[in-house]
Amino acid sequence: MAHHDLIIHPLVLRCVHVTRIVDVTPRMRRVTLSGEQLAAFSNGQHDLPAFASPGFDDHVKLIFASDGDIAQVLPEQLANGIEWAPAETRLGRDYTPRRFDAATGELDLDFVMHGDGPAASWAQRATVGAALWFAGPKSSTVIPDDADWVLLAGDETALPAIGRYFDERPSAAPVRAVITIADARAKQALSLGPNDQVEWVIAHEHDERALAEAVAKLQVPGGTPYVWAAAESRALLPVRKLAKALGAAKSHTNITGYWHKTPEADAPGQIAHEPTLPEMPITWFAVRAALSIGLLDALAAEPISLETLAARLRATAGELDALTELLVQAGLVACDDQGLLSLDRLGEELCEDEHEQEHYVGCEADQVLALQALPEALGSDRSAWQHVSGSSLRTSVETNTEYYEELVDEARGLPHVLTGLTRQAVWGEAPKVAVTGPGALEVSEVLQAEVGASITVFESTGPLAVLRQVGHEAPWAFAQGVPEGADLVATALAFGHRSDAEVVSLLRSLAGAAERLVLIERLSPDGLSPAASAAQALVDYAALGVPTRTPEATLALVEAAGWSLVSREKLGWGIESLEVIATAGR
Repeated sequence: MAHHDLIIHPLVLRCVHVTRIVDVTPRMRRVTLSGEQLAAFSNGQHDLPAFASPGFDDHVKLIFASDGDIAQVLPEQLANGIEWAPAETRLGRDYTPRRFDAATGELDLDFVMHGDGPAASWAQRATVGAALWFAGPKSSTVIPDDADWVLLAGDETALPAIGRYFDERPSAAPVRAVITIADARAKQALSLGPNDQVEWVIAHEHDERALAEAVAKLQVPGGTPYVWAAAESRALLPVRKLAKALGAAKSHTNITGYWHKTPEADAPGQIAHEPTLPEMPITWFAVRAALSIGLLDALAAEPISLETLAARLRATAGELDALTELLVQAGLVACDDQGLLSLDRLGEELCEDEHEQEHYVGCEADQVLALQALPEALGSDRSAWQHVSGSSLRTSVETNTEYYEELVDEARGLPHVLTGLTRQAVWGEAPKVAVTGPGALEVSEVLQAEVGASITVFESTGPLAVLRQVGHEAPWAFAQGVPEGADLVATALAFGHRSDAEVVSLLRSLAGAAERLVLIERLSPDGLSPAASAAQALVDYAALGVPTRTPEATLALVEAAGWSLVSREKLGWGIESLEVIATAGR
């Protein structure tokens, strides 16, 4: 995962209105928006900050309703964030602000007009006075100040960000820009500097090779590059490899799939098929095996024969024959006329996406595998995970650092909901704070920056080693087990991999550390996340042996452990902050 310096913004839901519409080119429409909610405003419950968009590639989420009932799909505005409830008719699309002028209160959004999605359709119909709801941006990326030159690469959907970059010049480094367009009329005037170069490439919008081929031909300056690219996701796969070849570190690479090719929709009026029983997930197991034995990595460099592949994997061609055939049918592996094997598009995508790989290998995948013991777990006092592994998920996480690494990686989005955390009075009363859980590093960073507390991150042996490694440059202390002398103890996403009994045990172990706790935990699924699905709920049940916890169930565990609720605040995305104190006379 790329690590970048970010400016985190409070998430605010806003309603604006169209004040001007201009077609910049025959393929790009610019809609100018304004309204009181671009400035600081009150929605009757909360005083909310003014809109801010300091990053050239910031994203705001435009919100639409497929049935036109916008009120039913809007998120709940919190004091310092938003909460998405499930809504089947909600349609959301991310767009880059092309221009924002705080003095005039104007926001420009550019829409590519050859699409038929909800945003493009809205822009085609929009008239002056029309309303538009949006939220964000949630963060802005800061370009490293040691970049000697900048590469900007993208298709027409990236033009708003690229154009804004040239207008605002977030870095003085010279720029090399490559932009693929489907029509010469899509060219736009750009505010180039004397050392900048831009290349326009005419290519079909579904040409997956044109962007990378043009980037590969560039004559680039020497030194440290910053690589930014945005386009159709598959077109970016070879660009990622080129970024590495140019010497761009992860911290200096920002490559984002702005859109994805999808199969053609069913014809209007077509009769829907009746539901059918699911087939066996054989392909899932094939992909899992390919990742586990390094098969896909072995095919990444160059086309090779099945015999050569088998030799590299210390197997026989006969053993791999059925596996590779299924991977070819699934679109992960390609086989040419000479019988040479190489990665197909899906295989390339999977090799580049560490998060997608976690669906097949690692803790997340192993939780899916635990479903095989679901019949034995039902009606017993042991979870399906325990039936398969012999220990609880928490115990497995303690002994397998790769599992805990996944949890720490998942917690990287936590800062986006912590923008108002330190406004709670409890933090100002605690000069010494101890923090535990997969999100401990993110919470500690916010506390360090905003309240200057003396911080100790603590965990058991295995998880602590992961936190030390990831946060090795952090200024705070690390401790094995519950430290003494803290004024306040906080947990950060520590409940999600623990059973009910283990949550209670954790909270009881903190009784001697401090008289007051702050629990920063997910109490309900986020409405925009797959975690809200019934399938994920079943996986969670298999892993922990209890149904997905309701907020009331979590509060009951807190009380059972000897703590009383003082305050409760929603932070967003289903995450809440609970301040609790030791129950008198416990």
